[in-house]
Amino acid sequence: MNGKTIMIVDDDRGFAQSLAVMLGNSGYRTCVSYDPASALVQARSQPVDCALIDYNLGASLGTTLLSRLDEEGYSFPMIMLTGYGDVRTATQAMKLGASDFLEKPYEPEALIEALETALSKASKAAQATDGIREARRMLRMLTERESEIVDAIVAGRSSKQIAEALSVSQRTVEAHRANVLQKLGISNTASLVRLAVIAGMGSPND
Repeated sequence: MNGKTIMIVDDDRGFAQSLAVMLGNSGYRTCVSYDPASALVQARSQPVDCALIDYNLGASLGTTLLSRLDEEGYSFPMIMLTGYGDVRTATQAMKLGASDFLEKPYEPEALIEALETALSKASKAAQATDGIREARRMLRMLTERESEIVDAIVAGRSSKQIAEALSVSQRTVEAHRANVLQKLGISNTASLVRLAVIAGMGSPND
């Protein structure tokens, strides 16, 4: 996880700076903010991979910042830190999108583990999103009739059933299927079904 940028938001300047040093020694880049307004400026001005946000930010609450970041469309994971933790606070933070919740004081190892877990989950989610976007891009290359046939294939229908439903010959269905595979650059029906399901076109036996 080295090289990831962690945004630290804490009104306790000494704590924030010591946390930045600790994370820097662990190979992370950091940016530090002491209030929600400056944190928003940081998020808007540079890539952020994860945020560590204190619950009590003086005149404001970390949950308010969580809401604002969500409203502005930021999807990086956010971990809430607090010296005043309780179940209600943790539940509120999670509902607002926090990926984890740690009470102060905490063990450095626990914080690093929470960071690595949050970053790993975010990376997997981003890869899944990229996969969906690419699958949909590929399927947009198909004609309307080809898309109909793909839908039917994903639903588990045979070439004969598809031909009857579309009032075409079975040979025509097979020709369309072969053309779809060639157009998408895939070699078999199983790969076609997998691509269609990733894109959200349906699932087998729908």
